[in-house]
Amino acid sequence: MLTGNVGNTQQVFNTPVQPGQNQTAQTPVVPTSAPVPPVPVTEEAAAVAYTPSGQTPATNNPGYADRARMAELWNRHHQQVESFRRMMEALFNRQAEQNGIAVGSWNPQDVPITDEMRAAAQEQIDEGGYFSVEATASRILDFAVAISGGDPSRIGVLRGAVEQAFENAARIWGGELPEISQQTREAIMEGFDQWAASGNARDIALLNPAATA
Repeated sequence: MLTGNVGNTQQVFNTPVQPGQNQTAQTPVVPTSAPVPPVPVTEEAAAVAYTPSGQTPATNNPGYADRARMAELWNRHHQQVESFRRMMEALFNRQAEQNGIAVGSWNPQDVPITDEMRAAAQEQIDEGGYFSVEATASRILDFAVAISGGDPSRIGVLRGAVEQAFENAARIWGGELPEISQQTREAIMEGFDQWAASGNARDIALLNPAATA
């Protein structure tokens, strides 16, 4: 008997046909190939197999986009709050400077303070002045509403930023800010209380006097 391999299929041939033998019996026998077991596919491999071209399994995950968006929003929120805090520190500091010039308790760079300078500073901190209690608190509350989008759930974070800014400014002035700054802080906190009570920033009296009229 002669045996040979053709490709991956083994063919078996009988010896030449002898006279008088049955021709049918001499037909070459081609054994049926054994079935090939399937290759197991892991979940990771399946994920890669169905990943669109140009993307990775991670970025193709629906949750990945949500997490990336949340991180972006958090970073933006953090930057806004930090800008808010720095702005307030500058306002509290400038308010304290004007108050110091007006009452004669602060002399920047040992420059002689004239009566005109004291009068101008007093005008700045008096009612209606740029650094008055109402004007300074209104600017801070207006900024707070703007960066929060009017969302009352962020009032706690905004309160914390105000307190931090007030403390930082106080350290510059030896640990305590003047009375006008204390009153400004109280006015800001009162505005937050009004906002929190109704859930609507329009109810902040300093920003909307008509609401309390």
